[in-house]
Amino acid sequence: MNLPSTIKFPDTFNRSPSAGFDGVFDWSWTQGCFGETKIKPMDFDGVVERNGNFILFETKQPGVPIPQGQRITLVQAHSLGCFTVMVIYGKEKPEKFEMWYPGAKNTHDGHGLEAARERVSSWYAWANKNPRKTVDVSILNKRITQLIDESEFLKFRISEAKALIDQAVNLLTLSAPLPVAPVDDCPF
Repeated sequence: MNLPSTIKFPDTFNRSPSAGFDGVFDWSWTQGCFGETKIKPMDFDGVVERNGNFILFETKQPGVPIPQGQRITLVQAHSLGCFTVMVIYGKEKPEKFEMWYPGAKNTHDGHGLEAARERVSSWYAWANKNPRKTVDVSILNKRITQLIDESEFLKFRISEAKALIDQAVNLLTLSAPLPVAPVDDCPF
């Protein structure tokens, strides 16, 4: 298979495609789209949603660290409060894993396939019993619109006030007596 240059480890990629793998997409067209950064699209190896709760799976070979950009993404997703993150070490089956639970700062570490299955089953049971309420943003959108309207009105009123101040300064300048230079050697 001809892989794009964005695949850093082609042999590893070919040996362990992500869940639901349906082909390779070349993301190199996004280079330069994210300003002067090194940002590149990344993937999650697996994602499951249940009742508005998500579990993200990321797999790595044992001893391979999560790249900084991917770690930042996983941490930010976790901080939203609806993502459980499971980092699995072992590409064919879990040898070791860590789970980050929503709202928790500490992680749960585990070893082996059965422990990983138990953690995922527990997550599923929890997600079934704890549906997330959706956020109604319509009230927020209305308030934002009101604030934008108020801001425009205030900008208009400020420009009116500035025009009045400019007129007052002009009138004061015209009606003020002309300054007289002091004379040091006045004859009288």
